[in-house]
Amino acid sequence: MELRLVLKNAAALSVASVLAKTISAIVAIIVTRYLGPGPFGEYSIALAFVGTFILFTDFGLSQLMVQDGSRDEQVLPVYVGNILLFKLLTCAAMYLAMILFMGAYSRTVQIMVLILGAANGLNALHATVYNYFQAKQQMYKAAGYQFLTTFLIGALTLIVVVAHGDVVAITVTHLAAYVLLTLLLYLALRREISWRLNLKRLPQMFRRGFAFGISYIFYNFYFQIAIVILPLLHVANDVVGTYAAPYRLISILLFIPGILTSVLYPVLYQLGVTSREKHQETIEKIFKVLSAVGIPGSALLFVLAEPLLVWLFKGRFPDSVPIMMILSWFFALECLSYALGDVLTTTDRQWTRTWIQGIGAAGNIALNLFLIPRYGIYGASWAAIATEIYIFVAYYWQVRTRVYDIRIWRQLPKIVIAALVMAAVAWFLRFLQPMAAAAIAGIVYLGLLIALDKDFRRLGAYTWRQARAWIPGRR
Repeated sequence: MELRLVLKNAAALSVASVLAKTISAIVAIIVTRYLGPGPFGEYSIALAFVGTFILFTDFGLSQLMVQDGSRDEQVLPVYVGNILLFKLLTCAAMYLAMILFMGAYSRTVQIMVLILGAANGLNALHATVYNYFQAKQQMYKAAGYQFLTTFLIGALTLIVVVAHGDVVAITVTHLAAYVLLTLLLYLALRREISWRLNLKRLPQMFRRGFAFGISYIFYNFYFQIAIVILPLLHVANDVVGTYAAPYRLISILLFIPGILTSVLYPVLYQLGVTSREKHQETIEKIFKVLSAVGIPGSALLFVLAEPLLVWLFKGRFPDSVPIMMILSWFFALECLSYALGDVLTTTDRQWTRTWIQGIGAAGNIALNLFLIPRYGIYGASWAAIATEIYIFVAYYWQVRTRVYDIRIWRQLPKIVIAALVMAAVAWFLRFLQPMAAAAIAGIVYLGLLIALDKDFRRLGAYTWRQARAWIPGRR
């Protein structure tokens, strides 16, 4: 892959993802504040319930298309045709399953499940197109359409809020946006994307992609299953909303580790075959960057949990503060484990990753069933953290003993020191507006990190040179 194409993809994904997540965060905050704990709890239950079933529509075929298509583009037409047909059938099956199993929830939740089920089914089909672009190393196209989706949902949702619509009307915005995008994708890409069916190859594709699919199911399952379990254990909707408010804020941040690995997946697949040394070097750099984002990010969320939630939700979720302090560390642990998991995926050890995540998902369910009846939503929070700690340790052990002697611990002390100083600054400034306190503490953190670490010093110098080049009158 040419460096210019890598940078183009990285820039497009970064800008689109940041803008999309910014819109998602703003809309999520407005919706959470507007609905309040009770209706927001119902909304979160419907999202998590539908999201759990939609996990079973792909079974790793799209990820397999990225892997094989990045190595040989000639396989893409058959992959696109077969995967779209397979997803149409599985989406229909999962929609029927949602209808069969939604009886335990309230009438309002059931209506939202029907609406969101149709919307997420369309989005599952859209994902195949985005994976096609990823395999073609044209992630900038996928980024554009994904941003458009987020923009449409956000704009329609704000219209509903301004019009004082109810929680069901908010879910209708998802369906309307995905229907419109389906039409746009068809009109724009019907001649650009070639596809054909070869059903004889589908069983082989399914067998090869199954490890990716099960891994994806396990990963998303253990993170969101608590919201599905809570009402089944007779936890009130407003209490579910209290848990879901900080949970959704944390989940929005998880796009950060995904940006870098999505851009570099084709490169990592190739290096996994051609050069172990370069593969290891790339992974260690990714781990260092993600550590420098995740650790201070979680520290800030922990220290500023109370003023941040009071400011964001106008004091409507006071009981969410301790949940936010616990769940804040999920972000750091996710950043630490992301690159290690990608080592296993891109060196043909996907089944190892799948087994780790499967054990984590089963353990998470067991912890939730044990802890929630005793500690309520606090139990659900600790179950999520315990599961993520297990995932990180298991990934590290497998990479260190089965792949290569990865060097990550020596990269952490300077990052941790800078993050601790930043957290102390944020603590002393917590009387300020939370974003102002976070900005000042963040500047202190970046200054310390650049002073302590040569890699970040070089990165800081490069950023400064690029910034100066944009100043009028300078070349």
